Amino acid sequence: MTINARPEKTYGLIVGIEQYQATNWNVNGPVHDAIKFADWLLSQGVPTDNIRLCLSPLNGNSTLVKEFEITSKPATEHNLVDIITNDLSQKNGDLLFMFWAGHGLITSERNRRLLCADASKNNWQNLDFNSLLLLLGSESFKIPHHICIVDACANYLLESRGRPTNLGGKHFNSGQPRKDSQQFVLLATREGETAKVNSSEQTGYFSQAVREALAHHDWLPDMKVVADHVKEQFASLNEKQQLPTYFYRRSWDGDREDYHPNPFEIAHNIPSTQACKFVDRYKPLEKLHQLLQDNNIVAITDPTGKGGVGKTELAIRYSWYKLEDYPGGCCWLYFKGVDIVTQLSEFAFVNDFPSFKIPENLSIASQLAYCWRKWQPGKVLLVFDNVTDIKQIKDYLPPMGSRFRVLITTRSSQLPYASIPLGGLPETEALELLANLLRQEFDQKELEFAKTLCQKVRFEPLALYTLAGLFSKPGST
Repeated sequence: MTINARPEKTYGLIVGIEQYQATNWNVNGPVHDAIKFADWLLSQGVPTDNIRLCLSPLNGNSTLVKEFEITSKPATEHNLVDIITNDLSQKNGDLLFMFWAGHGLITSERNRRLLCADASKNNWQNLDFNSLLLLLGSESFKIPHHICIVDACANYLLESRGRPTNLGGKHFNSGQPRKDSQQFVLLATREGETAKVNSSEQTGYFSQAVREALAHHDWLPDMKVVADHVKEQFASLNEKQQLPTYFYRRSWDGDREDYHPNPFEIAHNIPSTQACKFVDRYKPLEKLHQLLQDNNIVAITDPTGKGGVGKTELAIRYSWYKLEDYPGGCCWLYFKGVDIVTQLSEFAFVNDFPSFKIPENLSIASQLAYCWRKWQPGKVLLVFDNVTDIKQIKDYLPPMGSRFRVLITTRSSQLPYASIPLGGLPETEALELLANLLRQEFDQKELEFAKTLCQKVRFEPLALYTLAGLFSKPGST
């Protein structure tokens, strides 16, 4: 991303939200991160008057806010919208730096939302981040270039936690697209992931990594280099279970360049997870990805042949985890119900594939050949879930050596493909899952009993769910 931006013509919108109207959402760290980022802008020569600070601290951090040299406003939806639409939109500058630290989520339509400080379970005050980016890149916003750094979650399982599908919130209206606008967006998480906070250090791991990367750059930082540095750091920290992502949009007149696929726009039909906790499957994620780099077809198998070991769950997690590596889309397919060709056709239709209409008078083989040839550009992941007979899949596979990768989940273990066999969990993880399902901690006596139960079901995840259901019923002992 190459732009010219003088510090004195740079503006900042810095948001840190620790305290929400729904107090059980409170988190310690975002205000510290926001102030440190504002400090960095000041150190680079950005004038104090150019920085808009919206902070909602925990009570214990209110002194930090009062003593900071820039006066802040509470990070309510009203204040944020007013600053964006009535204040910053009218400024004649070179660059807007936006930093947001707080809670976020993703709707069933895959729109990222940033929760404001006055959000509650009855009133989900939030900003539609996608529409905000469109506003910034339009003629309704005078500052042409934007760097947006967002340290927020992107949970996508809304309905399972009682969240409404339609969150409402502020949708920004944009004007005519600008031809000279450039945007770089760095996000703490991919879809479906949670942004982790280091409570003891009162900072988000992502925010800390960004600050460390920025410290190696003079003005104006090369954001692609910064983003790659942050991603490399997180890739080595598997226990954080999140991976930052970024994309770069240049102009709106068809001259568009993406350093990295825009995660908002990748076609997929990844199913919702049913697991309350994903345990001991992070190492297989990386192994699975490596196998799919080296092979066109990979299977997740169950050596026990009984099911319930987490094959589909691992495939779901992998689909989200590496979605950006498949800009051509991630299409889940099933042999039960609607036929495969129809499923492929519906996927293409829903996602507006250009010039894609399968001729009806062709054989199945020819229809499939049409699919593979006319599929939208980019590497593609096809997931065939719960294949009961491995022979039924061979006629539906794309050509070997093509841009398509195929992931199969099956109980079969005798396969001609590279595979990852899943069995029971290690004892520690099985006990952790059972305790989590029962929502309790085991004392020594209960722990020994729990170990015996786990051993009897061979530490298999589905069996542990069944056990938890039995023991959580009233009157169970």
